[in-house]
Amino acid sequence: METPQKYYQTPGHVVTAAIALSIVDIVALVLRFWTRKKQHEHLKMDDWLIIPATLLTVGIGVSMVYGVSRESLGYRTHVPSDFTGDIQTAVTEQLRITDKIQWAFAMMLPLALGCTKASFLFFYMRIFSIGKKSPINIFLSVLLVIVAAWSISFFFATLFECRLSFWAVWGSTIDLITQCVESMQLVLALCITDFMTDVIIICIPIPLVWRLNLTTSRKIAISIVFLLGAVTIAASLTRLVIMSRAVAVGFDSDAILVITEYLYWGLVECAIGIFAACLPTLQFLLIKEVPWKSPKGLRSLFKTRQSDEAYTGIRDNPNTTATSHRPLQFASKSDHSVSTRPTLRAASSKSDRPALDSTEAFILEEIRAGEAL
Repeated sequence: METPQKYYQTPGHVVTAAIALSIVDIVALVLRFWTRKKQHEHLKMDDWLIIPATLLTVGIGVSMVYGVSRESLGYRTHVPSDFTGDIQTAVTEQLRITDKIQWAFAMMLPLALGCTKASFLFFYMRIFSIGKKSPINIFLSVLLVIVAAWSISFFFATLFECRLSFWAVWGSTIDLITQCVESMQLVLALCITDFMTDVIIICIPIPLVWRLNLTTSRKIAISIVFLLGAVTIAASLTRLVIMSRAVAVGFDSDAILVITEYLYWGLVECAIGIFAACLPTLQFLLIKEVPWKSPKGLRSLFKTRQSDEAYTGIRDNPNTTATSHRPLQFASKSDHSVSTRPTLRAASSKSDRPALDSTEAFILEEIRAGEAL
């Protein structure tokens, strides 16, 4: 008895998700850059990294649509009625296209995820780093190296999984067994490490925020800003469960449907990750451009001040501003005599620097309301 297809294994749903998620990411990317221009801000490393992440994610979506159009994704495996040999030696056009799409996906996925993870980390460095030799900056720098090495290593491991016998990738099952490494173990390793890095990266800001001497409601508000990307963990976990089951018990349903399921959740993870990475910048549009009024609680969560005082670390010195090009730097008590509260060191005059984006401005305001412990 055939196992019923899940909704995300059906052709219509796969195509709809691939097109819709690609459009959402493209729109988010365009709005992100338009917002930077509107704020008169220079583009930063976390902005640039979203470009290749979006292009790769759109490429995954296009390949999935093509696979559905050739009935190589979202459809059951077609075995010729006159085929009488071992199924492991079968090579059909449908299976060849499926294997090629899966191979391309497996190379694009770590690159797309790596760029998105690195974008988050560079954003954290702008917010929390207080110096090149500070513990948090060293920690984030080490994570950036790990993410880059992770992305590149899995890309080349997939590219050469059959060494130089590239034809074996879309050959028969026997060809994969004899010519290639354990591809299932490779994919499982990717899923495990991807899930682990997702959890670490999403959770990094939380302990830093909760060390601030703020009210619980303020801590929760800032934490929500940084937890917008937590949804990607669910998609990452889903892919991990799929591959763990496949490695442990084999494909419990049609192989093409299992591949469709794996590709689908990979696309969802990439797309949501990119959208979440763009949200802090896009808050500026929600505040400045949306004509309706948001509830008071929501306005207080994403507020930004229009006066220079919103971006200054020392209220009594109107000539100092925080910069969106440098991380937050907390001055020691000896740096000024007016206040004993840790404050932001001045970076430049307001004529030289653009305003901070909404998330940075919001965090600055919250930090000014309490002490960094």
